[in-house]
Amino acid sequence: MSSWLRVAFIYHGKNKALQHSTRYMINIFEKSGHTVKAIEIEDVSSPINLRPYDIIFVGASVVSAFGGKISPEVVNFLKGVVGMEGKKTVAYVRPSLFGTDKALRRLMANMESSGAFVIDFQAIKSDKDAQILLDRQLKKG
Repeated sequence: MSSWLRVAFIYHGKNKALQHSTRYMINIFEKSGHTVKAIEIEDVSSPINLRPYDIIFVGASVVSAFGGKISPEVVNFLKGVVGMEGKKTVAYVRPSLFGTDKALRRLMANMESSGAFVIDFQAIKSDKDAQILLDRQLKKG
């Protein structure tokens, strides 16, 4: 990759597996020389401005197996966020037995309602899945 990216990872940290996958991806971006900001939704008390970032990753867990719902904290965060308009974004979820595809669609719809342009998405169950998603993004440059 020829240029450095400013990358933001927004995630709901209550799910330890999602937290692990997010930290894995952050580490890969940092090792590649990119500037990375981790934004754990529980730690945010005031609106965040995402305008400085080139690409934004948003991670959520599937909280309802049959409804494919994502955590309300993620939905509320996306409603109040500033600067997602026109930004390239990537959605990822920690899969469950059922409802993963629907949860991904809901996450992407919430991101798009904030003005974001979703360029990729993935259900991440392991570091291998996270690596596949990162490889696609790092090749795009």
